[in-house]
Amino acid sequence: MMKTFMAAGLFIAFGTGTALADQASADACAGSLNTEAKAIYAAAIGSVGSTDLKSLLTEKTKGLVMAGTVSRSTAKESAMAAANCLEMAQ
Repeated sequence: MMKTFMAAGLFIAFGTGTALADQASADACAGSLNTEAKAIYAAAIGSVGSTDLKSLLTEKTKGLVMAGTVSRSTAKESAMAAANCLEMAQ
C-alpha cells in the first residue's frame, strides 16, 4: 500500500514538472514572435488543452482581428506562428 502512494506521489511530481517545462518552452518560443503572433499566443495560452488548437486559434484570432489588434491580411500567418509555440504547451 505504501508503494502505491509513493508511486502516485512520484507520478504527480514528475508529471507536473513536465507540464511546467513545456509551458516554459512555449513561453520562450513566444518571445521570438512578432507583435500580432504574441497577442494571439497570449489570448490562447490559457485555454490550450481544453479544446483542439485549430478551433481555439480560429476563435481567438477572429476576436483579435475584430478588436483591431491583429490585421486581417496577416492574421493567418500570425496564427500559424503562434500555433508553433502553443503546440509545445499541449
